[in-house]
Amino acid sequence: MEKDVVISVSPYVQKYYFNEAYNDLPSGIKEEVFNKISMLAENSNCIISLGFYDNGEIFIEERHEDPIAYDDIGAALEIKKMQEEEVELLKSLKMWYMIYRTQDGKIVRDIVVLQAKKINHKQILESIEKKYGQSGKAFAMQMLIEE
Repeated sequence: MEKDVVISVSPYVQKYYFNEAYNDLPSGIKEEVFNKISMLAENSNCIISLGFYDNGEIFIEERHEDPIAYDDIGAALEIKKMQEEEVELLKSLKMWYMIYRTQDGKIVRDIVVLQAKKINHKQILESIEKKYGQSGKAFAMQMLIEE
């Protein structure tokens, strides 16, 4: 599975990396993720990276540069604590990824937009098929049946 890092924070040099491919992330989510990952890096005294696997799952990893000052158990506990406390943030981040970075999410977004315009199911399916092909239409049919 491919991984794509969104942000990495280093407490050692007080620097961070933000992947420009994710500049379209809503600013509120971006700011909150930055703050939480920065705190996590400081608390665990290691470099923390957050990103996505290509299936939309979120990963949080730690790396260290100073083995003497690094506590691998403490870092793992800090990450687990953050994941438990920030369920809504991580859920929002994953939802954003699924909608804006996966084909199925784009189809869902298109369906919602077309429904807001009061377009009927038949026209929605035709539009989706034109844009995403037969497999997109099949997915859209499932979405519209579940309503």
